[in-house]
Amino acid sequence: MSTRSRSSAGGSAAQALRVPSVVFGAECREPMRRGFDTLARLLSLTLGPLGGNIVSQRVNTTGFEPLEDGATIARRFTDLPDRVENAGAMMMRHIVWHMRERFGDGSVTAAVLARGIARELHRLIAGGADPVLLQRGLEKGVAAAVGALDEMSIPLTEPAHVAGVARAVIDDARVAQLLAEMMDVLGPYGNILIQPGYGLGHTYGFREGSRFAGEYISRYLVSDRFRYVAALDEPHVVVADFHFEEPGHVLHLLDLVRQAGGDKLFIVCKNMWERAISALVAANQRGPVTTYAARIKPMEDLRRDMMRDFALLTGASFITDVAGMGPQDLTADDLGRAERLVATGEYVSLIGGGGDAQAVDAHIDVLQSRLALVEEREERELLRERIGRLQGGIGELHVGAYTESERNALVERAAHAVKVVQVGLEGGVVPGGGAAYMDAAPAVEAAATGHSEEAMAMRALARALEEPARTIAANSDAHPPLVVNACREQGPGFAYEVGQGCVRDMMAAGVVDPTLVVKAALEQAASGAAMLISAEALVLPRAPKESYKP
Repeated sequence: MSTRSRSSAGGSAAQALRVPSVVFGAECREPMRRGFDTLARLLSLTLGPLGGNIVSQRVNTTGFEPLEDGATIARRFTDLPDRVENAGAMMMRHIVWHMRERFGDGSVTAAVLARGIARELHRLIAGGADPVLLQRGLEKGVAAAVGALDEMSIPLTEPAHVAGVARAVIDDARVAQLLAEMMDVLGPYGNILIQPGYGLGHTYGFREGSRFAGEYISRYLVSDRFRYVAALDEPHVVVADFHFEEPGHVLHLLDLVRQAGGDKLFIVCKNMWERAISALVAANQRGPVTTYAARIKPMEDLRRDMMRDFALLTGASFITDVAGMGPQDLTADDLGRAERLVATGEYVSLIGGGGDAQAVDAHIDVLQSRLALVEEREERELLRERIGRLQGGIGELHVGAYTESERNALVERAAHAVKVVQVGLEGGVVPGGGAAYMDAAPAVEAAATGHSEEAMAMRALARALEEPARTIAANSDAHPPLVVNACREQGPGFAYEVGQGCVRDMMAAGVVDPTLVVKAALEQAASGAAMLISAEALVLPRAPKESYKP
């Protein structure tokens, strides 16, 4: 081939990549299903206590990265050679990542369920079934399964069950047990901080009060110059969401404290300018009022919410510039009280706030009502944190390990386990190990009356609900069909307990899963599988043009 011919052929290939293409019918569904199945199969290898690690080669290096978290594996999964297959893989990736964003757990379970549902429905489509009718049947089957899961759900109150939920996430029995003990003391919304420890042991302790992400305003306004801590006992408190710019702004507050008969003031504000800081430093030297200041770290609405909670706990008025108010508008009635306030470079701790207990309880009820309506994971976590701070009490868990990297990884997993446990405490738990899905299958089969295509889809879903239990057994080198049959013979709540190598009552063994996660994994899996099997065409977008220009 001549140079000109090769150039022409290369140009045609590049041009083809840039032009959008459309794939119809079976040419669309079959490759997409292969890509969907490829990523799900990869993720399924990690399900269960004996699930293996996935090794990922680092980009542009010779190093490798071991992966065991489903969402991280999906994120590292970038491309399949075939563009249509890759579209199916990206559909699976969306299912997994959506679970991670909402709950932080259940990603691999959703992938395994989606794979099983898609496989069963694909067989029906190959036999001539209508994808639209199958989708309707799948929706009815999911509704029946979710109803059955709600009926079998029980409150997460037993410490052994709390430890079971944590152990499924962190894979460390000792840390899981410690978290269960801390949750038993602090309650479902407890403020638990996970920090690196020293040595190999794990320890925990409790502190009074509430802790907010924040820091002292200036190193010149601290009580301990060695540790850089600003601490005051029994101060008056000002909570103002604006900048203190001029000396007169802060000197006015000192007058208010003197009028109230106090000699200590703690200011929590958006920020403070250098002139105002200098005025406070000089006033601290002269007396009689000692003043320190701190700011809350988060930005905008989140900062205002935290400052509003801070004001409620101390009994101070929450003053904000959004309402057009300024430092000169503060009066003695706007001051709050606290037994002790401490600000470091990372947090502001409040002990013994002087706020109205009934008002605090009423605000907690409002936040709990909001929590019941919110689905977005990040907002749910923020609401739980706010409720925990308002209820008071801080738990600190220090975890140790052989190396710094192992210790940091354990800290991250323990923090993740706290969030998953809180989801379980909020919505109850069901038997783990895939038992809940198997126990929900009879309800789906009972709803599948007749021989219509919708009923066929519901029976297909009932078969797919065995998939998590089968996968856990396969990853443990057990024979899945024998395991499933043994579970059904034993009755509801039984599944394969990997540690003992036998079928056991999951509740008695302490192996449980959060109900909200179990239901969401099924709903997300069914939604993704329905989209896959009902796709009649796929539009492949044009690839971006290559350019050497930035």
